[in-house]
Amino acid sequence: MLERLVQPQQVQRPLYETATPEQLAQAFREWAENRDRNTPLLSYYAVSRESMYDDEEL
Repeated sequence: MLERLVQPQQVQRPLYETATPEQLAQAFREWAENRDRNTPLLSYYAVSRESMYDDEEL
């Protein structure tokens, strides 16, 4: 048990660093298929330029 505590833990690299483009595409498709379809969408204002820069004049 002490050896496990003393030995450095192997850090798993993120998928985007190790995957091929095809693997990334597949992972994205799987992620998208498993999302909750009842999550409310953002309003048009939430994604508008005005909401991002509301303290500046356009």
